[in-house]
Amino acid sequence: MDELVKFDNLKRVLEEFAVEVRNKYQDNLIENNRIAYGDLLNTVECKVKSGKNSYSVVLNLQEYWWYVENGRRSGKFPPIDNILKWIEWKPILPKPDKNGKLPTPEQLAFLIGRKIADEGTEGTKDLTSAINDVYKVFRERIYSAISQDMDKVTIKLFQY
Repeated sequence: MDELVKFDNLKRVLEEFAVEVRNKYQDNLIENNRIAYGDLLNTVECKVKSGKNSYSVVLNLQEYWWYVENGRRSGKFPPIDNILKWIEWKPILPKPDKNGKLPTPEQLAFLIGRKIADEGTEGTKDLTSAINDVYKVFRERIYSAISQDMDKVTIKLFQY
């Protein structure tokens, strides 16, 4: 007897689910103006992995996605190089000091970094929102796919 349980319907629906989560996440990033230089937006990859007893929907994201999604606690200085890159791409207009002097990009990055170290940042929850919104639409399709696959298993069992 070859493989008893093959969840082809579930895998197909999960592949569609993964694509929709990716698309919704990218839409959320755009709608909420979370695009600095586009790395996070443009490099989102999704796939479905199947293990011996499981299926997983996997999103490959830039390594800093976690800080965008969940924020950053106060206490530690963030990487200044990343802030400088962000300042380059975002239209940041620094305010002049009391003498009318504008800070250099490095000074501005230090000031932003100090504020983040002091206060932390709030997470966006754009990915969480995307997953929850898409799951509401796909929930019944996922259950239906599992049911169809289990029906095939039941029929196969009674044929032996």
